[in-house]
Amino acid sequence: MSTNRQKSFLATLNWSTKSFGIISHRGNTVPVLAEKPVADVFYFRCTDEWYTIYIRAEGEHFGKTIDLNGNYFSCSTSSDPTTFKIINKDWKTLTLDDLKTNKENVYLLTRSGKRVNAEFVFTNESPVRLQANGQINITLDLNIIERNAPFLNDPDEI
Repeated sequence: MSTNRQKSFLATLNWSTKSFGIISHRGNTVPVLAEKPVADVFYFRCTDEWYTIYIRAEGEHFGKTIDLNGNYFSCSTSSDPTTFKIINKDWKTLTLDDLKTNKENVYLLTRSGKRVNAEFVFTNESPVRLQANGQINITLDLNIIERNAPFLNDPDEI
């Protein structure tokens, strides 16, 4: 049986040609998870079958978690951040043990049962934001960069 470290990994998230990361977005008072030119790197930290997603992109949000803020996903320093399950099209829970290639099509589901989707955008002026139960059901491209990735504060973890 794999350890939590062995099921943790670094990855980027994409949808079609859109890359996602934390940006300041008009209409939101806090930075949100949305389309940006270059994808942010995220650390998917496994605890049992749930993942806490940490921002590993350089900059002011490094080390913060992705957290549900209203309907949008923002960065947070909460001691109880949103956790996610990685699921397939049949709603089967996946961990890194189940992801055999470094590019997988997956869905993310919050512990409260909300699926990560996209919003409907009328123009190309506003980047697509990811929302809890948004209008557009999307399959995310999970691009795994490093498997068995360590937690920052415990790099020697087994």
